[in-house]
Amino acid sequence: MTATSGCGRRGGSRPLGFQFSLAAVADYARRLRHDPTAPFDPEPLMTARDAAAVTPSQARTRPPALHGPRGLAERMRPVVAALADPDVGAPAEGPGRDRARELLDAAADVLDAVARSIRRGTPAEVRPGSTDVLRVDEEHEVLEGPARQAAERLVELLGEALEIARSGGARGRTPTLPGPAGAQCLVRPTMFRLVPVVLRAVRRELRRDSPVFRHAVRLAAVATLGYLIAARLPLGHGYWAPIASVMVMRPDFHRTYARAVARLAGTLAGVALATVTVQALGPDAHVFGALAVASAALSYTLIRTGYAYSQCFTAAYVVFLLGMGGQAWEQTVPERVVLTLLGGALAMLAYVVFPAWETTRLPGRLADWLAANGRYAAAVLRNYAEPTREHHADMRRALLASREARAAWQEAYDRARQEPVRPRGLTSREAQEAQEALKGFGRAAMLMESHVPRADSRVVPEAERFADALEADTAQAAVDVREHRNPDWGRVEEALHAWAGAAGDRSPVVRREAELQKQALEDLATAVSRTPLERDVGSAREEQRVRAAAAVQGDGSGPARRGG
Repeated sequence: MTATSGCGRRGGSRPLGFQFSLAAVADYARRLRHDPTAPFDPEPLMTARDAAAVTPSQARTRPPALHGPRGLAERMRPVVAALADPDVGAPAEGPGRDRARELLDAAADVLDAVARSIRRGTPAEVRPGSTDVLRVDEEHEVLEGPARQAAERLVELLGEALEIARSGGARGRTPTLPGPAGAQCLVRPTMFRLVPVVLRAVRRELRRDSPVFRHAVRLAAVATLGYLIAARLPLGHGYWAPIASVMVMRPDFHRTYARAVARLAGTLAGVALATVTVQALGPDAHVFGALAVASAALSYTLIRTGYAYSQCFTAAYVVFLLGMGGQAWEQTVPERVVLTLLGGALAMLAYVVFPAWETTRLPGRLADWLAANGRYAAAVLRNYAEPTREHHADMRRALLASREARAAWQEAYDRARQEPVRPRGLTSREAQEAQEALKGFGRAAMLMESHVPRADSRVVPEAERFADALEADTAQAAVDVREHRNPDWGRVEEALHAWAGAAGDRSPVVRREAELQKQALEDLATAVSRTPLERDVGSAREEQRVRAAAAVQGDGSGPARRGG
């Protein structure tokens, strides 16, 4: 296998990832025009970051062209949110709100133009009206205070984006890749160079709580067992059973169940259709060949329409194909149906023997997200207390960890909502309210990030104490959520009260954003807290479970006998 270059007119997959990140921020800006508190989905930024990931040796020779757009998208995200937010940005109504909407619309237009430029390798073309809107007039600007600072910062970042696109709004320029002349293109690694990457990925998932590891063990056991059972049955094509299991099994129960039902229904429909056709046309190898080709074509055509439709024509294809070899439908149809049913039944049985319910893991996922958000918010606050390069790097790392924790929670929450399991630890309502509260907490930290001071700016000493209290309380609250205890924000309230009473408060906007964080934490506590009656019932149930377990073990204790 030869290495292939990642350069070209479109710049490879990494600039394509940058395009998605810029387009995502453009979409976010447009949504903020209508909903100033609209949520932001970090998935495109995470995808762009994964596309830009390189090894340390590659990073030393990485072209400068691959450093800019993704970082700009990251910096624009909190700025557009701060501009639109009615608490710390533009007013809720009036000329200021109209001006903010104009700026957001123009910013979206510029970002889309830059994204197209990176995608196509052509100069960015921005409408003249958008560039006129982005001029911040010193005398006639209606925005004031933090909103005006956000507007000026947004215009500055958009200028950097246009500069990266190598256009500046001019037409007729020759499209060139950003960066110095003669910059080396990244090379796609060969198969042998990917071996260490694969080994690291396997080692990373070799843990008991890994969904990938659990699914691999379940899949291997089911496929082996299916083949052994099918081999002992008086049927041919015993490999159909493990193939059916492998095709329907997914890491979560809901998709496995849906695919198992769809595969069985499609198989029954397909073999019925093929049987009727064979009975009507009679045995003819040429006819069977034409029907097999038509079935295969329809199977690929309908593969995105639905799994049942695709499987229907796949089953018909198998019947026609075996008919070409001289096997009658009386032989192939029962085998296909029975072995498909066996494979699907084994796949469903695997979730009974080795369950992987995400419902029971929700408190842990929520606790991880809470702790990660707390570290991110504390890192942002420490940039106000001491704006150094080290603190900025800590903020960046905490932001990425917060995104990963949020993605893990969202995946677990989506799966748990479709599992046939009684909620444990968190009800559906509590999980929904806790999710909204943590989104609000993360958004408050994002708004605070948009006003992070530069190295030469004045500092906010009160922010350090609040950061320590916030990180400590969220870390303890994460433990409380895991153990089903009510979280407490005593240190946060004390630090915020001391901040509000400090003489000569020079940061009312930052303190207001800290109050938004505290409010979000209180909403979280309201969502996950339990009343004394609920705690008593939970303790009684736990005691009953302990007694029942002791009775099963037959330890002979008095409480165990009474509990049994």
